[in-house]
Amino acid sequence: MESSTQVDVENDANHWNNLLLDVQNKSRKKLPENKNVLLLGDSKSGKTTLVTKLQGLKDSKQGWGMEYGYIQVRDDSTDENAQLNVWTLDGDRSLKYLMKFALNEQHFEDTTIVLVASLKHPWKIMESLEYWSARLQDHIDSLNLGMEQTQNLRDKCVDRIIDYTLLDDPSYESCTKVRLLNDGVLSKNLGLDIIVVITMTDCIKNLEIDNYSEEHFDYIQCCLRKFCLQFGAALFYVSVMEDKNCDLLYKYLMHRIYRFPFKTPALIVEKDSVFVPSGWDSLKKIEVLYENMQKINPESHYSDAIPYPYEKPHKEHELQDEEEQAFLARQLVLLNQNLTQPQTPVVRKSIELTKPLSANKRISDNPPPSSERALASFFNALLQKKQESPTVRTPSKKPVDNTGSPELSQIDDDPSTPK
Repeated sequence: MESSTQVDVENDANHWNNLLLDVQNKSRKKLPENKNVLLLGDSKSGKTTLVTKLQGLKDSKQGWGMEYGYIQVRDDSTDENAQLNVWTLDGDRSLKYLMKFALNEQHFEDTTIVLVASLKHPWKIMESLEYWSARLQDHIDSLNLGMEQTQNLRDKCVDRIIDYTLLDDPSYESCTKVRLLNDGVLSKNLGLDIIVVITMTDCIKNLEIDNYSEEHFDYIQCCLRKFCLQFGAALFYVSVMEDKNCDLLYKYLMHRIYRFPFKTPALIVEKDSVFVPSGWDSLKKIEVLYENMQKINPESHYSDAIPYPYEKPHKEHELQDEEEQAFLARQLVLLNQNLTQPQTPVVRKSIELTKPLSANKRISDNPPPSSERALASFFNALLQKKQESPTVRTPSKKPVDNTGSPELSQIDDDPSTPK
C-alpha cells in the first residue's frame, strides 16, 4: 500500500515536471517582439507598393515623410503571433534625417534594412543604392553604439554569412566555424542585416524594345551582386504587377528575422526573378557572367555601360514684346490675304508679314463676310487712330475771378512767379 502511494507521488511529480518543461519550451519558441524593417530608396521606386504586397493588402496609400505599417506574422507550428513593424522613408533626399525615428540605439540590432531601387530606370539603380547606403553609414556613425557593441554587431553579420556557407557547402565543419570570408565579402560591414530589392522587373520587356540586350541585364546583375557582397546583403528581383518573387521575399524576411525554415536555393538564370541569398555569392560566381559579355566590358563604369537615355533638349523660346502697331499691321495683312484669296492656302514669306502697313491701306472692295468685315474695320480703326499725330495742347489761360486776380488754387508753382 505504501509503495503504491509512493508511485503515485512520483507520477504526479513527473507530470508536473513535464508540464513545466512544456511551458518552458513554448516560451522559448515565442516569436520575438519589437522587430523592425526599414525601407530606403528614391521616390517612385516601388517601396510603398512592395510593403502593401507583403502585408497582403490590395490598395496602397502613398504617404509623406516616414510611413509606418506592420506585417502580421504567425508561426503555424506554435500558433504564435507577432507584429513586424515596417518603416518606409520618403524618397525625398532632403528627409533623410527622419531615419533616426526608425533606426536608433534601442532597436538597432532588431532592425533589418531593405534598400529598394527600380528597374524601370536602370541607369539610376547604382547611384540610388550607393547614395542610400552612404546615408545609412552616416546615420550609423552618428549613433552612440560604442566600440564593443559595434564589434559584436559586426561579428554577428560575419556569423550569418558563415552559417549559410556551412549549410551551402557541407565540406566545412560547422563546429570549427573558421572566420574566413571570400574576397570582397563584408568589406562594408554595417552590423545590420541588409536586403537589396530591385522592383518593377516587368519593365524588362520595354527595355528590350529600347535595345537593351542580354549583355546589359547580365552587366546590371553583376554590378548589383558586387554591391551586395560588400554589405553581405541578399538580392531580390521582384515584380508586384506580375507577382514574381514577392512571396519568396516574404518567406526570406521571416527566415532572417524570426528564423523560420527556408530552403530555396539561389536563382540567377531568369533575368526578371533573380534571388541571391546572403552568404551564397562570391566574385568567382559573379565572373561566370563575364563569359556572355562580348560588347560590354564587365569592369567598365556603370554609367558608361548603362548611360542615361538621350533626350533632345527642349529649347525654350523667349517671348519678346512686339510693338502694337506692328502687331496690328501683321494681323491686317493676314486678314486681307484670307479675304482676297479664299480658295488658296495662305503661304507667305515671313518678310512679307513684317512690312509696314500704310495708314491709308484699306481692305479689298470685294465684300467680305460680315464677321471678317467687322474684324477688318476694327483693325483699320485702330491703325488710323494710332497713326494720327497727337493733338498739341496749348496752355489755357488761368481762370480769373471778378477782381482780375488768378484763383489761389490755380496759381502757378513756378518759382519765378512773384508771391
